[in-house]
Amino acid sequence: MLACRTLSKMLVVLVFAVLVSTPVYAQQKENRDQGRGESFAFPTLRELALSTLMLGAYDTNDNKTVDEYAKLMYCSLYLEKYKSDFEWNSVRQELTRKLQGKHEYFRTHYEITGTIYLGRYSFETQDFPFERKTALVNVGSLTLFSSQTFNPGLPCHPTNAQTSFLPNNYLFVLQQPLTLDRLKMPMDEAEALLKRLDLMNNKDRALYIRFRVRLLGAGNLQSMGPYTSVMMRGDLVGVDLFYDRELTKHFAVISLK
Repeated sequence: MLACRTLSKMLVVLVFAVLVSTPVYAQQKENRDQGRGESFAFPTLRELALSTLMLGAYDTNDNKTVDEYAKLMYCSLYLEKYKSDFEWNSVRQELTRKLQGKHEYFRTHYEITGTIYLGRYSFETQDFPFERKTALVNVGSLTLFSSQTFNPGLPCHPTNAQTSFLPNNYLFVLQQPLTLDRLKMPMDEAEALLKRLDLMNNKDRALYIRFRVRLLGAGNLQSMGPYTSVMMRGDLVGVDLFYDRELTKHFAVISLK
């Protein structure tokens, strides 16, 4: 499965749709920006929770929401003031005004990454199939963050207990199912790629993929057994391939059309 670099290298969880989409193609670009981009970042629980709140998944008039927001964003203040009913009521009112006025910076641009492995080149179809279970077929959503596989260790949530403000999973819902199961290339470019991988001593034929997304909205919380998920809406801004895990050696842009 794809490995997600969210603080540590945890697994990307895939939710499959039933519709069929077409294979994607790689288009190499010589002058593409090699960096990750200042406006995009790997997801963290703290930032995603704030993004979800600001995008309308929670009622900012609800005292419980305000309290959970305080625990997440102002843990030391919460620990100091919450024990006093009157002091905390004043803090809660100020935080409520802050939330209702949207006076808070929050991130909407995120990126997640993973690894794909190329199989042997098919001369009939002129492509490299993806192997080792790294092919995506009719994928309906990607996980931005899952506390089931990564414990964020937040000070005010020492046991990582889940609340209505901290769901287990943050899922990015694709506008249409995505199939990405092969890398289509002409024979001359495929031969050049294999030579490049050999020179890099990349015997596994591994390439590194990056998904960039822009969040536009958040749906209601959904319970799936013992776990809670929130569905994030937005745009899949771009998909890129790299030669290296650090994403410094750009290889190709994936066309989603």
